[in-house]
Amino acid sequence: MLNQIPRPLLVFAALLTGIFLIFLIQEPHSVCNSQLETFKLAQAGLTYPRENEGKTRPAAFDRLLETCKMGNSPGACYELFVLLKKVNRDLEASPQECLPELGSAPEIQRALVKGLQLMVQIAWGDRPPEAGGSAKTAWLEATDLALYCQLKANYMKAYGQEEWENFRLNVQQTLPGEAPILENGQCLNCQTMKKASEALSPEEIWSKSLFSVRCDLYH
Repeated sequence: MLNQIPRPLLVFAALLTGIFLIFLIQEPHSVCNSQLETFKLAQAGLTYPRENEGKTRPAAFDRLLETCKMGNSPGACYELFVLLKKVNRDLEASPQECLPELGSAPEIQRALVKGLQLMVQIAWGDRPPEAGGSAKTAWLEATDLALYCQLKANYMKAYGQEEWENFRLNVQQTLPGEAPILENGQCLNCQTMKKASEALSPEEIWSKSLFSVRCDLYH
């Protein structure tokens, strides 16, 4: 029976079937897929690598994160905070219903998680802050606290309240619970130093940390 069908018609039918199967197998390209591509372009060279004349330039995020961590000062953290502000702007420019999908991208998740974690650790310092006042914010200024609050808001939009609580508890596990003892430039108790979770109650950690900052004051 196939021998009776003209060969050009058979070829056309095979091509049509192949095209149909491709569309059937591939996931439809959604608005959020397009938005992720737009985000990648906007973040090229920052949280995503940049392609330039056949060469790949690595993302600046990890380098700026390490510079901020090591320098622990407004100057050392300036470029990282500028980058994180742009991450916020690009997320806020996206349709809000796309934030969970954007948040699933490893590069975006890393920027939110590592940025927030470092800011909390900077504010805490190498020992539990004194109670009350501005002690729990260290050298962070009002614009830095606004950045923290915007990152937190975008994190919660992307991952939800429950995941934020899990993140908060995980970060609290990294905070030191006592001051380092230094002698001749050497830390004598760094290997045995208690974590905040061993020395303080959950309520004390929360109240002394950046997590308790009132973000309604920094809109």
